[in-house]
Amino acid sequence: MPWILPRSPWLRRSLLALTVGLLTALLIHALPRERAAGGLSTQDAQWIWKPLTRRDQAPTVFYVVRDFELAALPARARLLLAADEEYVLTLNGKRIGAGAYRSGAPLDVYEVGPLLIQGGNRMLVELRSGRGAGGLLLSLQDEATGRQLVASDAGWRLMDRERFGLARGWLPLGDAPPAFSWGYPPMGRWGRPQVGQPRPLLTESLGQPPVPAVSILPLRLDLGAAERGRPPGSPVLYDWGRTVEGYLTLQVPADKEAGIALLFTAEDRPPDPLGARPADSVLILPCSREWLDARPRRFRYAMLVGLVRPAVAAVLPAPAEPVRVRAAETRVFGVAGPPLRTPVEDEVWSKLQRFAGVAGRKEL
Repeated sequence: MPWILPRSPWLRRSLLALTVGLLTALLIHALPRERAAGGLSTQDAQWIWKPLTRRDQAPTVFYVVRDFELAALPARARLLLAADEEYVLTLNGKRIGAGAYRSGAPLDVYEVGPLLIQGGNRMLVELRSGRGAGGLLLSLQDEATGRQLVASDAGWRLMDRERFGLARGWLPLGDAPPAFSWGYPPMGRWGRPQVGQPRPLLTESLGQPPVPAVSILPLRLDLGAAERGRPPGSPVLYDWGRTVEGYLTLQVPADKEAGIALLFTAEDRPPDPLGARPADSVLILPCSREWLDARPRRFRYAMLVGLVRPAVAAVLPAPAEPVRVRAAETRVFGVAGPPLRTPVEDEVWSKLQRFAGVAGRKEL
């Protein structure tokens, strides 16, 4: 007997919606297996981030953390990673890598076998985004067998501030909220992940002493003759006395609020914050006493605008890695590039406006 559709239009629409829903659920259930069969290098890893809404566009910095057990240690373990916009990676208390997203760039690759521990391990990734949104894709694999040991998914936990013993695994995660999953690659502007060349570990540069700034020169933005001392957030210039290469590090007083600033760098002369575009933004986790740049740079002068208190600056030499010049993205999916001021610049500018003489400036 042939199947007859109900005559009622409402019943037909309901039946069609139910059928589509069932087929969609079956397809989603089969996606991980289909991806593994399709040969994705990241296997079952998903793009994750903190939960947000369309209105969440303020600069953000936070941790995602994952504890995992290893009954036996692999001879070699390969970690694949991409993070939009920036990341600093820590494994079992050792800071092993940092990087920033570049459109079309392959995954960052680290050999982390010697850093794994039989039994409990903790992986922690500091994530930063000047526009609020972003994503992390991570896959840890046994190179000999190809077995996936850890993958980024909703099982990771979110931490919104630095806490003593967190990176080393001394502090339990407790009721920390779960990460939000955007979904499996390929998706959005991130596309299909490709494996890059292995990168040196930051731990390989720990034997080299950081290069401190030769002098710290506080500057002022025309605050008027009545102003005295250094107003919070006013520019501070660091001079190394010569051109240096590596990762800028800052020692800062712990604060309950996230630190936010603009970074200007130059080789030949001190940068002018009123006439130059910032090289990058600085987002510091609440209660943190240290900030590490996600990119190695080449410069003599570094200027910070926006920090409430001056920081002690030094440069950690990059471990045998060439310094790339950051290229600005002009278009994403045919949409014009970023506005004249980023959300971070607007945030810093709003803090500076309360000081006399600064409110009259229209641009940094």
